[in-house]
Amino acid sequence: MSQTALITLLAILLFTGGFFGGGSPSKDDAGRVPPPATSTTEAYGVIRANTVAVHAAPKSREVIAHLVRGDQVTILGETDGWYRIRMANGQEGYVNTFAVASGSTSIARPTSGKYQVVAYYVTDSRLPSLPSLRENLDVITTVIPWMWQVTPLGLVEDFSVSDVAGALHLAGTHGIKSHALIHNIGETQTGTVNFSGSMIHQVLADPTTRSRTIETIYRHLVNWGMNGVHVDFENVQPSDRQNLNQFLKELYERMKPAGIEVSIAVPAKTQENYVNAFSGAYDYATISRYVDAMMIMAYDEHWRGGPPGPVASIGWVERVVRYAISAGVPPEKIILGVPAYGYDWPPNGRGRAVTYRQAIEQASQHGAKIQWDDTAKVPYYRYAGGREVWFEDRSSLSHKLEIVKKYGLAGISLWRLGQEDPGIWSVIREQLR
Repeated sequence: MSQTALITLLAILLFTGGFFGGGSPSKDDAGRVPPPATSTTEAYGVIRANTVAVHAAPKSREVIAHLVRGDQVTILGETDGWYRIRMANGQEGYVNTFAVASGSTSIARPTSGKYQVVAYYVTDSRLPSLPSLRENLDVITTVIPWMWQVTPLGLVEDFSVSDVAGALHLAGTHGIKSHALIHNIGETQTGTVNFSGSMIHQVLADPTTRSRTIETIYRHLVNWGMNGVHVDFENVQPSDRQNLNQFLKELYERMKPAGIEVSIAVPAKTQENYVNAFSGAYDYATISRYVDAMMIMAYDEHWRGGPPGPVASIGWVERVVRYAISAGVPPEKIILGVPAYGYDWPPNGRGRAVTYRQAIEQASQHGAKIQWDDTAKVPYYRYAGGREVWFEDRSSLSHKLEIVKKYGLAGISLWRLGQEDPGIWSVIREQLR
């Protein structure tokens, strides 16, 4: 998030007619979709999400029951990503496969202790998130897949269904929570593709659109069997400050009775500036009342459009945390956003985003010596006639984890899986016990 490299990846959006897009199967005389043929093998299953809707048929909008985390079901068969199940009362229906821990699979609890370790998940064939998720199931407590674009007309799928479904199933069988990321990337007033303040204004400012959007989000979360929703609205106009507060209030009040969590990503700031185009819309104190967790994006201190420097120097990160607490955000709701990437700047012009691996390989190719800025507590190097690279690694993360412990924060959120130094995970295991 707030990382321009993501925009290219997400610029081409998959527009569908809704979550259940595609052709509609024929219905019987009662208007229900007849169930397809399934296998008759029975297996044991346990519901892994907070609330799961049981449907009359695969992809049917008719919900016949709701199950909660820990409920036991009998799996009668599987078809097209749906389990046909029998509930304890004998009633049969259909649920998404990733909402159920099947067979003898146990729901293991992550071993990260009292701290939350939240990981953002993006479908990207070049830099996949799945390998990192698979290798660190013991420490990740929540996975946040990039999922839906919020528009005035409704939600738009912005992800690979099969990839995300597989990731959620893997996470769920290991007791890892899932929050669906909703965002406002779209065409801006200048014709570029970025987080669009004007587009999200149309949602936030109109009570009818706001209510309809929240209800659609709720329905999608229930259909997918997810634990929560993660709001990533960026570049919100300062004039929409109260509208954003109202949206979050209404969202929270709709989700909480259903046991669905609400989290949000907010820009980092060290002081209040109500007219700041980037951060003015985010009322920390009010927002914190209507979310279960606030991920403060403590990165892009230096960004690709500015001069070279640390993506997240330790002094700046600590000032961000101290300001948030002084502004009224309970420390136990703050999750410190940490970057897994860096930037490579030319002597003049815009920089480009680099992963940890790209930064290391590039330094090796050019014979550049990686140096350590002991004030910022981050690595950097220079090469090829004045290009400058600042990035993050296990050592820089270690210092940020000390801030989490010093201020009693809830944990960290990593942007994003697939970009990081693999060595950060041993550091997290050691320091966030």
